[in-house]
Amino acid sequence: MKIGVKQDELIAKLKTDNYISIDKSRLSAIENGKVHKKKNPYLLTDSQIEGFSEIFNCEKKELIFGNYNDREESVKIFLLAIIMNSEKDEEGEYIIPFMDFLFRNKNSPELRKSIKKKSSENKNRSKPLRENEEMYLRIMNGLNKVKEKHPFFTNEKIYEKYQYLLGASHLRIELISNLLIKLLMGDLEFASYYILRMSSLCKINGSNDVVYSFIENKGMIGAELIGNKHNFYIFANAFERMWKRHKKLFMEYFEERLFNEKLKPVLKYKEINNKLFNDVVIDRSKLSTLIYSAIEKDRFSIETMDGHYQFYSHLLNRYVDKEIEHSIEHPN
Repeated sequence: MKIGVKQDELIAKLKTDNYISIDKSRLSAIENGKVHKKKNPYLLTDSQIEGFSEIFNCEKKELIFGNYNDREESVKIFLLAIIMNSEKDEEGEYIIPFMDFLFRNKNSPELRKSIKKKSSENKNRSKPLRENEEMYLRIMNGLNKVKEKHPFFTNEKIYEKYQYLLGASHLRIELISNLLIKLLMGDLEFASYYILRMSSLCKINGSNDVVYSFIENKGMIGAELIGNKHNFYIFANAFERMWKRHKKLFMEYFEERLFNEKLKPVLKYKEINNKLFNDVVIDRSKLSTLIYSAIEKDRFSIETMDGHYQFYSHLLNRYVDKEIEHSIEHPN
């Protein structure tokens, strides 16, 4: 959260009005959302929550989770985390579904060093310098255009928030993860990409098991659908369009289950992490039922029926030995 007043003034007010003793270092950590595991395993203590809520004249919900736009952002992060289910690559690294090349390359010293190196290799340096500077500006302009088109997936702060939810993959999330991916099938481009990607994967593996598991809402395929940069754009577009269609539905669920909920005393609104995400946010039966209803709505919507029709037709034509309809439409 951003405090918006001078730290000295706030420290004095907390001490005078609320009998809360806090130093600048701790206040900065709170403002930047940084937890000190040894000093204080939670971002805010109970007394600090009460004190800050009183000073800023806001509900605890808004103090901890932010305004409505902030909470929308959090829900999108939750849904993305469910799809990925903390999946890792072959090296054991978490697969992070963000365009992090944008903030890794922005004003990159390595990029500028590369430009200088190329320039120094030419005797006439003035022209190459101008040309390379123009190249650098073109690259930056291209990256900025990507950022304008995909603000959620190119935001460094959102990228950092997402990583708080990383932990062990959970079997209980697999059902919901696969259902959310099926909800993305309302996007025709994504449905077409899924068919090509899974067909290729089955050919490489010499088995249709990955698709059979997906039909039964088992296993994880989020990482398989991200692929290269172009395919990630397809995934990102489908995710954003799905969110636009069903934002109200998901916001109502998370407002009830998290933002307006009086959590267990041991949690006390202190920190959103992988444990809270799995213990409190994910109600398998309620959330899966909600997504099933959204899929059913999309299947008969003019905007999304083509994607779902292509997806269903592909499954029925290629994987006829499985009970497609039952596996997709109805909870286990």
